[in-house]
Amino acid sequence: MEYKQFLQIHQYQLASIPEDLWEPLFQKLGQDLFDAGEYLELHYGDPLDKYSLHVKKEGGLKKHGDIFLVDHAWTTKPETSRAQLLDNPQLVERLVSMMDISVDEDEEEGEEEHTATTEDAEAVSNYPDLEVDQAMVELVASQGNVSVDRAKVALQNEKGDVIAALMSLTLHPDHDAESLKKLEETIGGQVKLDKEAKAAEKKKQDTINKIMSEMWKFSQTYEYAVVDPSGQTKKESAWYIMDEVGSSMAHSDTPNCICAPFIYVGRGTVSYSIIYPIEDIPKGGALTRDFVPADIKDPITRKAYLQLFNGSADAAELIAVYESDKMEDNEIKPFEQPFVKTLTRPPAQKSNHKLRLYTTTEWVATNCKLPSIELVDSEEQADLLWFSQDFKEFDKLTKGQTINQLENESCVTFKHNLAALIKAAYGTVPWSSTTYNLTTELAQFVGHYLWNQAHGHRNLWICKPWNMARGLQITIQQELAPLVRLRDTGPKIVQEYIQTPVLYEGRKFDLRYIVLLKATHKVEGDPSQEYEFQLMVYKMFWIRLANQPFELNDFDNYEKHFTVMNYGNYNLTQLLYTKFIENFEKEHSSKHDKKWADIQADINESIKAIFAAAVVKSQPQGLGAQDAKAKTQPYEAFSVYGIDVMLKDNCQPVIVEVNFSPDCTRACKYDPEFLNNILTVVDPRAGDINKALKAFNIL
Repeated sequence: MEYKQFLQIHQYQLASIPEDLWEPLFQKLGQDLFDAGEYLELHYGDPLDKYSLHVKKEGGLKKHGDIFLVDHAWTTKPETSRAQLLDNPQLVERLVSMMDISVDEDEEEGEEEHTATTEDAEAVSNYPDLEVDQAMVELVASQGNVSVDRAKVALQNEKGDVIAALMSLTLHPDHDAESLKKLEETIGGQVKLDKEAKAAEKKKQDTINKIMSEMWKFSQTYEYAVVDPSGQTKKESAWYIMDEVGSSMAHSDTPNCICAPFIYVGRGTVSYSIIYPIEDIPKGGALTRDFVPADIKDPITRKAYLQLFNGSADAAELIAVYESDKMEDNEIKPFEQPFVKTLTRPPAQKSNHKLRLYTTTEWVATNCKLPSIELVDSEEQADLLWFSQDFKEFDKLTKGQTINQLENESCVTFKHNLAALIKAAYGTVPWSSTTYNLTTELAQFVGHYLWNQAHGHRNLWICKPWNMARGLQITIQQELAPLVRLRDTGPKIVQEYIQTPVLYEGRKFDLRYIVLLKATHKVEGDPSQEYEFQLMVYKMFWIRLANQPFELNDFDNYEKHFTVMNYGNYNLTQLLYTKFIENFEKEHSSKHDKKWADIQADINESIKAIFAAAVVKSQPQGLGAQDAKAKTQPYEAFSVYGIDVMLKDNCQPVIVEVNFSPDCTRACKYDPEFLNNILTVVDPRAGDINKALKAFNIL
């Protein structure tokens, strides 16, 4: 590659690098030259209690005087990192060294040794919650000539030690050494191998767990573009850990170096990091960089981000931020409900003229069967417009047209906006999980996390992108570090994970409701009149079930903790809502004092509260539907939303999210009249309005 071509291909990355360093960088990339070792050296315990990187060159380094390539030891994604470590022991060994992780077996402290007797084994277990291997239970039962239950108790009392368990069952208290030797010879080989294998596996898993915990202090990230099967380009994020040189750089609020990723398009596409000094560094001086992303400016948010590196430093200050925010959050702000059950104007009369529908939504085009509606190819021709993508050109809509979107409905469909709307309108409510925007509320979140720690509450949080559906890029975390660092890969929210969900046959579930919000002029054809709003919930809903029994552990197990199974290679449970209600009431009749009708009423009220706030609040916080601008729009509007609901504790509904333009293919299969009913309610000229309204609960 020639230098001019290099400049052209990499111009956007080079823009932030001093121009004097472009040619040296080009030369080193072309030669794959890692020459940092000629200028720099690692120290351990000087001055930090870990590795640090120092100048060894006589005369030191000069500002913008050189640039160094840094290799990447590991590139990964959070969802695949554990599997990569399990398959690569050499990588594990390298990371253990780089991260200065101790792999010595943990010593049990403060526990008194318990010597079991035959009476112990015959009585009850001193450690009834201790899990023991079933194969070992059967071995002890066979060798000791006792029942499986008695063998299990003996193993629990001896904390899994097979020999000790057998001794407690078979040997007289005054047994001699010869008896013990014979017993050990009988089963010793098998037990020894098993214990060694288990010890090795435990050590391996413990080591990987430590790496998974520490990796967030070392990981960096960059974005890259990929083309999906539909031909669309999308961005994905990669996490990487620099080699021993890059990973040894210390943090400073006033760094003397820049360290950043550089994607070189030369011999294929190769990712490096680059380091260059931004001030003079003397011989022996430590190289430092700023660990905090450039978009974080205010001091308290910087302190929140640095918590994962600084431990308990600034904890009290951050907890105070959370407590102050919580007090403001509890100020409830009531307002009048803005919906009508019956429109002021009478329904339009049917005519011989067919309604013309323009749609980009596949399931709508496929399932539209009403004889009174015809599909057209032009937006200008259409009476009804139904888009699957975001619509922006509201000013082009004309009198008499109805569109399936309202302006600024991202106020409810983007997760961070929904949380902000609920907080502004109501404060803390039982039907919404505590939520933080990691871009604007990082300090409040970290303060809440630390408050939980200080008060003995379990920290369990679910991290989600602002505006993705289908369970994409969602992760459950217990530790602070990944939750803080995941904000670096794009806008995220964190929510308190529901730790006590109501279960269906032992499995977690959520419910998908279809909600119709309709904005109609009071006087037909007169846009100077304000809108009237109707809110309806389709009576049919569908159930999404996890595939495995719920337990509050194993949070990487998608089929245990997540319910969206129709977009991957998972078994999908099909369950009609009527059968669900019948089975649910049978299963929970003795546990909860609510009938399903009562639960459904609570769900409806929660949904109503969200859209009441949206309609009342002006843009950008709400839909702005009652301000002066909205009253003069010539068009009418409706929107169909997918509302995901979970139940917790005593069947308290929790609104998980509001989804834009939901795929209702499944709804059309469950109810062939589903789309017909929606279209008829939107425009009564399409069908039998009285019949269609029976499919909805009007809120």
